[in-house]
Amino acid sequence: MKKSIKYAGIAAATLLAVAPVAAPVVSQAADSTVATTPDYNKQQNSADAFKASLNTETAASNLVSGTSVKGVSVEQGSMKIDAFNTAEAGLVKAAIGTTDINNIGDSAKVTVSAKTVKGAAINTDYDLGKILADSTQPEVEFTVTLSFTNTNGKADSRTATVKATKKSTVAKDDMTSAKATFTTPLSVALNTTVTSSTLDASNDAKIVDQNGNSVLTDGSKVKAGTSFFTTYSNAIEAAKAGNEDSDAAGVASSVKADTNVEPNGTKVFTKAGTYYQVITFTGATGTALNQFVKNYNLDPSTYSVYVNGSQASAGYDFVADTTDAANTTLKFVRAINVSNTTDQWTTTDTTGVVTTKTASNYYTLKNDSNQTIANRALGANTPWRTDKVRTNQDGVKQYRVATGEWIDADNVVYSNGNNNSNNGSGLTDIKTVSGVATLTKAKGYYMALFNDEGKAYDNKYLGSPSAWRVDRTAKGADGNTYYRVATSEWLQAGEGVSFK
Repeated sequence: MKKSIKYAGIAAATLLAVAPVAAPVVSQAADSTVATTPDYNKQQNSADAFKASLNTETAASNLVSGTSVKGVSVEQGSMKIDAFNTAEAGLVKAAIGTTDINNIGDSAKVTVSAKTVKGAAINTDYDLGKILADSTQPEVEFTVTLSFTNTNGKADSRTATVKATKKSTVAKDDMTSAKATFTTPLSVALNTTVTSSTLDASNDAKIVDQNGNSVLTDGSKVKAGTSFFTTYSNAIEAAKAGNEDSDAAGVASSVKADTNVEPNGTKVFTKAGTYYQVITFTGATGTALNQFVKNYNLDPSTYSVYVNGSQASAGYDFVADTTDAANTTLKFVRAINVSNTTDQWTTTDTTGVVTTKTASNYYTLKNDSNQTIANRALGANTPWRTDKVRTNQDGVKQYRVATGEWIDADNVVYSNGNNNSNNGSGLTDIKTVSGVATLTKAKGYYMALFNDEGKAYDNKYLGSPSAWRVDRTAKGADGNTYYRVATSEWLQAGEGVSFK
């Protein structure tokens, strides 16, 4: 009995010894429930609410007055959330309330940075104001970062981007498309001077709007660069840097001064090959082209540029430059093919037939560089269709009868292709008449003859001027009138033919 009492007493003593230790633990737990630190889910939801409170984009004009920023700054450093809502009000769509701010916690800080959409950092409010206010400058992206410590004691954050846009409002009469045309490649002879009128861009370079209306006020608004580059990429990079008239990288050393050319020292192309030259269209203040270039840089998705009928890509096919806002420019690159001969040809389109003469058994052909083709010739008295004619500086004239194949005009007789328009469906409404058909064109002009089916003979022509007795008239499927001058030989009525 005594042993039991002794055991019970020891147990009681043990409980009494433990009890005083347990009491402070209960008290500590009570203090934790009074603290203001929010639970994890509330904190995360409030951080998300802060991010959602920001604009995704806003007009740049909302953030600037004159050239001074308003409702935005890049010089504030780390801010409390309530300070951010005041200092950066232009970036805020609807500020979060006190509850969310408390949920995120006192450790929260907000920072704001800015850069142009082209990647250039903006570090001062002064620079920010100028860029936001200038319509020729790129749009701006703000990065807003909320940093805080979460309830697990870990660093946490939210990041959002706000874009300051400069989208232009397209008016009904605004120029929305620039369509540039110019000859490329341009062919010139060896030893051509760089001052040759052929290389003057104002000769054929044009630019029109979406309605086909010219937007150049005068010829001085288009010019050709004075430097000639060995590669296209060198030329376009020079255009980007504004070095189209300087000795930039890639300028051809074979275009050099010749002391035998007046004025003394004028540069000439001393080597055959392909060169590249920058063509610049300039739009002065107040012109449609000036505003177009500015608008294009702000919103290229709304505006478009075409080169010789094909839509162009900025930076590769052309350069839109607003560095000088008073004289914005569109720059393109054209190729110049320098032949290995000193002949300089002017080429035009034509439609017709050339028939070789009979003084020789065959007639040799020339290539594009006016060199005789060793294994090609045309037989005597044979007709060949031609689509181009060219004349050089000495008056030598040639017709093209195939790709890269030309024949001297002195070796052929040319006939206007318009006289070969009948499709050969047969002549009808034949009537007996008595009269004379007179060919009135100048000497050297020949008219094709047609058969009874209305098809042109390959090798039968009448030379002008001459007169021929007519005993029949007929109508062709093409609606033209025909005069019979011999059995199964008909002459088509039209320009250069009179009948009485």
